[in-house]
Amino acid sequence: MSQKNPYLQMDQQMVGDIYTSREVMDNLTVLCDDFGSRFAGTPDERRAADFICETFNRYGLKDARLESYSYAGWSRGPATLEIVEPIQRSLHCISLPYCPSGDTTAELISVGYGSPAKYEDLGDEMKGRIVMAGSASPPDLGRWVHRKEKYERSVLGGASAFIFISESPGVGPETGSLQN
Repeated sequence: MSQKNPYLQMDQQMVGDIYTSREVMDNLTVLCDDFGSRFAGTPDERRAADFICETFNRYGLKDARLESYSYAGWSRGPATLEIVEPIQRSLHCISLPYCPSGDTTAELISVGYGSPAKYEDLGDEMKGRIVMAGSASPPDLGRWVHRKEKYERSVLGGASAFIFISESPGVGPETGSLQN
């Protein structure tokens, strides 16, 4: 014999509210537009957490509170990218979250869309070079190739550095973690 869900009415109301209210989108807009990047450990992350806790309290959740705990954090520092040959030029760049810092000067090699086959074809040619991969996936591969996969293939190929370029002009920088 199956039991009836004692929370069915509440579940139905919540699902209905999600589809008929702007509240969820308004909260998401505040989180995205008012609190910046929200990287772990930053003031914006704390302000966003306070907003969520206050929102939960406003919704009537009992004992909504923030609790501290330890975790590995990362903050974006300054980054520079300079072409030194055959011309000299500084380019705007940002570092991907959790990428290691360092200085390197090396020849650049492009893997285009970063297909697994391209990495295999290059083999040892990547050793000691700066590998540059585009943000788009190979159109004929049939699956998405994430930046993390491109980064890892570059590291395994012996690259001294990795550059991930946006292929979406005007959209803003491609960013996101290199961790799982």
